[in-house]
Amino acid sequence: MIGLWLNRHHRSAMGRRDTHRRGFALLEALVAMAIASIALATLYRSVGQGSKNVVEVEARVEAALLAKSVLAEATFAEDLARLAAGRSGPWRWVVSTAPEQVQVLQESSLPAGPALSAARVTVEVFRGEGSTPVSTWTTWKPWRSAP
Repeated sequence: MIGLWLNRHHRSAMGRRDTHRRGFALLEALVAMAIASIALATLYRSVGQGSKNVVEVEARVEAALLAKSVLAEATFAEDLARLAAGRSGPWRWVVSTAPEQVQVLQESSLPAGPALSAARVTVEVFRGEGSTPVSTWTTWKPWRSAP
């Protein structure tokens, strides 16, 4: 008799624990789904930002190649001074030249001779009609004859 009572009591306690356990499993599943959705949203945002960065880097590389190409078109500053601006596809570029006297130095930092006539040449590359340059390159080019 006592054994039968213990057996019934044990079964009824286990049944209550199983019900409690099923409810807890549902709560665990909801929490896991919430955590997973937050993680996936963060991952989605990171991938989107990475894609945007790739597009920006590609644009900068393309603009830099255009600026280097414009600078390579001329050996002398006069030739670049005549190329004040231009377009190439979606890109627009502007060249500015500023005459400068460049002192050539020896290894000992002593002047090697008279100053050379040169120009500081800057090429700014814009995308479309934008006002902010995507790329800016500066170099020096010699004058064929002094300005």
